[in-house]
Amino acid sequence: MLTPPSHIAYALELVAGVRALHRARLVLADDSGPMSYVTAWFPPDIAEQCPRLAQAGPIAEGTTNYVRRQTARGPVRGTDVTTVRLATKQEAEHLGVKRPAAVAVVLHTAYDQDEKPLVCEEGFTPSGLWERIDNYPMNAEI
Repeated sequence: MLTPPSHIAYALELVAGVRALHRARLVLADDSGPMSYVTAWFPPDIAEQCPRLAQAGPIAEGTTNYVRRQTARGPVRGTDVTTVRLATKQEAEHLGVKRPAAVAVVLHTAYDQDEKPLVCEEGFTPSGLWERIDNYPMNAEI
């Protein structure tokens, strides 16, 4: 358990200084090179009920299914905030890019049926690999 950065603590609705469970993973592109580096933060109540989250390596059933099975709480709503900035030294090392390098940062928070945060994930993707596609109706009639 670590003390999360203030923006993660805020997203998880934690009081300053409260520790959260931290997991990190490197997502590989088709060519096996780094595509994204993602850190997931779980509030203490989830961490206590889901001890496998503290173990290294992937969870075969996936973290969402594991958390749902252990807690009877599953995601019903998510909020994603996307920003773009220069990579930190550590992020550049994880992603295998030379600084200065722009990264897209997606902060994803999943909420349960009671609007309580289940997890906050922050993913960093080099600008050359990040793409967002939106499809939506453009109906002129209201």
